[in-house]
Amino acid sequence: MTRIIGFFNQKGGTAKTTSTLNVAAALAERGRNVLTVDLDPQASLTMAIGIDVTAIDLSVYDLLLDERVGISELSLSTSISGVDILPSHPDLAAAELELLNVLERERQLDHRLRAADISRYDYVLIDSPPALNIISINILVAIRELVIPIEPHPLSIMVLRRLFETIDRIQRLNPDLAVLGFLPTKVHHSSRLAADMLLTLEERFPDLPLLPSAPLSVKGAESTAERTSVLQYMPNSSIAAAYRDVAAWLEGVAAAEPLAESAVQQ
Repeated sequence: MTRIIGFFNQKGGTAKTTSTLNVAAALAERGRNVLTVDLDPQASLTMAIGIDVTAIDLSVYDLLLDERVGISELSLSTSISGVDILPSHPDLAAAELELLNVLERERQLDHRLRAADISRYDYVLIDSPPALNIISINILVAIRELVIPIEPHPLSIMVLRRLFETIDRIQRLNPDLAVLGFLPTKVHHSSRLAADMLLTLEERFPDLPLLPSAPLSVKGAESTAERTSVLQYMPNSSIAAAYRDVAAWLEGVAAAEPLAESAVQQ
């Protein structure tokens, strides 16, 4: 069965896009077929994965607002083997107002996913905007599993109360929604602050696991500039290894299994 996982945190700067892209690439390395969905009006994932937003005819804006547009018409292949994308466009910013007059506006994404045949994908990974709005609610209603990327910083922990209040309300609409855990990002492993913040997360949320941490690294930004994942840009880097560990964790493996040399060089 296709797993539908959202990477969501209403706070900006938590590496949601970087995580969505690189976890998708890591799962593809493991032989999985992945559909990524860019639901951020900034279209960062779309551009980071190598799609020219000025050249696309349809985007997730059309998916949410036009019942005639389905996932099969919207899906684009990418330069990463095994990874497709439903691209975003700056027009998506207008959807916030336009959805106000739509019946069951919070379920539009869920309806489209249920109506589509997504069985050829092992995973659907959804990148989200840094906000709590109708697009975010569509994501939380449609997904079955939630990963919370979080930077180990006091401000990041302060805003978690509002996020979990939202999740509690959403679970009335989506009782199947499960929080998989926190994905620590931009972690400076020699920093006392980072260690303290991760310990705070474990103490305040003892029932939610910490996924393998993604280290603070300029390689992530560099790979974005190159319009690819860090696994393709710098396959032997620590951040690439970290996202392989995250993918392995999602698949129920304790640690990432070594890849064949040929796979690393692809």
